Amino acid sequence: MITHVVLIQPKSSTSNEKLLALFQDVQALQEIIPGIISISVGENLSHYHRGFTYGVIMRFVDEAHLQAHHTHPAHVAVVTELDNLCQQSIDFDLPEPTL
Repeated sequence: MITHVVLIQPKSSTSNEKLLALFQDVQALQEIIPGIISISVGENLSHYHRGFTYGVIMRFVDEAHLQAHHTHPAHVAVVTELDNLCQQSIDFDLPEPTL
């Protein structure tokens, strides 16, 4: 299993409504793209966020499914909207050891 984390710093002009719509689109990816085990989205509750006030956590069956999702049209559409709404984002991929 591999975990894909996206930290999001919205533009100051981005409304909460637009972010909520984006997060609904992100959550819908689980029903569309094979290999996604789970998706969590929401506000960062840490006081040390450095402007990254929202985030997405996606768990994939394996790295091959993570890589395949990058070019899926539904994911590309979500990333395009993310880029329009955010000043910047950070991706972090963490392999989880198998026991």
